[in-house]
Amino acid sequence: MQVVKFGKKLNTPIVIALGFFGCMHKGHVQLLDEAKTLAKSTNSKVALFTFSNNHLKVLGKDVKQLYTFDERCKIYQNLGIDVLVCAEFNKQFMQTSGAEFLSTLNNYNLHGVVCGFDYTCGSDRKNSQFVREYLCDIPIKVVDAVCIDGVKISTTLIRAKLGECDISLCNQLLSQPFFFDGEVVHGRGVGNKLGFPTANVLTGADKFLPVGVFAGDTVVDGTTYKCIINIGAKPTYDIDEPTVEVHVIGYGGNLYGNNISVNLRKFLRPICKFDCSEQLIQQLKLDMENCLDD
Repeated sequence: MQVVKFGKKLNTPIVIALGFFGCMHKGHVQLLDEAKTLAKSTNSKVALFTFSNNHLKVLGKDVKQLYTFDERCKIYQNLGIDVLVCAEFNKQFMQTSGAEFLSTLNNYNLHGVVCGFDYTCGSDRKNSQFVREYLCDIPIKVVDAVCIDGVKISTTLIRAKLGECDISLCNQLLSQPFFFDGEVVHGRGVGNKLGFPTANVLTGADKFLPVGVFAGDTVVDGTTYKCIINIGAKPTYDIDEPTVEVHVIGYGGNLYGNNISVNLRKFLRPICKFDCSEQLIQQLKLDMENCLDD
């Protein structure tokens, strides 16, 4: 996948999908499929526009992203996107009008544009009809909403369901199971003493994560392992600072310094305080059974 800075010259013929694409849910996938169809018919590459940073924070909203930029790049590449057009959302970009934005896009070798029915661009929030009128010389495809039980699938919906730990529903709505990437660092070593060694994973500070104990999986050296994932505080040890700890079931190697990717498959239970280590060990054994049974 080629990554191109917004405004940088690119001669390759492209059909571009417009949006932010903070995750790739089923609505985004349908939009991308339309872009792929149009690209094939015009002998073009499939491109996607996104921001390289958290635009919501620039707008003054304290909202974390479902995926970091690097995580999103992995998803985009897995979905077959050829060219990623990236812009940094800053004060200068905020002042760009819809016409100025589309004019810059028009500098590319555009063979088509695909966007959602509720798409807007620019400081003046120009809509999809304006996109049609401004780029009238090329095919424009506007995609309708994709709904589940009458509710539009959106990044906002998925964030809310993640906050409720409804992992099963989120994974149905996403293009792939919800995951996080991070570096394995040294922790306190308590898990090892309990017989459940954990990999302490540093995720991006701007990464949105649900809180609780989850079943999931990770790939180490080409082998997929099931995992128990604890995201949040450690009240049994009176530690309020949230951390991410992953017990990789059946793995006995050293993960320190490695970057791993962990999928969440199922919510097991909320985080709770235990009176003693023995109670915690018994619960971890139950968690392992539930994880392996999934």
